[in-house]
Amino acid sequence: MIDIALITLGLALISQAIQAKFMDRDGMKRKQEEMKEKQKRMKELMAKGDQKSKNELEALEKEMFESMNQMLKGSSKVMIASLVVFLPAFALLAFLYSDAVIDLPIPLPWFSQGFELFNPATWGIEFLTQSGWFGWYFAAYLGITIAINLIKGAAKKIGVLNG
Repeated sequence: MIDIALITLGLALISQAIQAKFMDRDGMKRKQEEMKEKQKRMKELMAKGDQKSKNELEALEKEMFESMNQMLKGSSKVMIASLVVFLPAFALLAFLYSDAVIDLPIPLPWFSQGFELFNPATWGIEFLTQSGWFGWYFAAYLGITIAINLIKGAAKKIGVLNG
């Protein structure tokens, strides 16, 4: 249980480093805000219908397409770099811990046995006290990434981190 949690910590830190290297979160937030403003302007221009508005609308559509393309490139780099790290790590974890049954520190909610997406009668939640390696990895990864993001947020507020 502890070794999987330590591996999870390492993978979470690597994931944060990959995101920091290939993705500018503040830049993406700015672009999203710009895109919202452009969408508002586009709605105004669509309502007018004259030729000048149509030309401006086409220019805005082109700018939006270029912005979305840049954002997609950044997230694609993160995804590819993450796959290079996570796929071998998951293969190793599956090989080493395939038969492991882990007693969870607290009962965790999970879908009931026999859960079928398109059959609401099977929908339900049960609380598990044991899990395999992946369930423990998933729970630990969630907790660790939340903790890392809280620490980063606090560090930004007190001025230790710049971005």
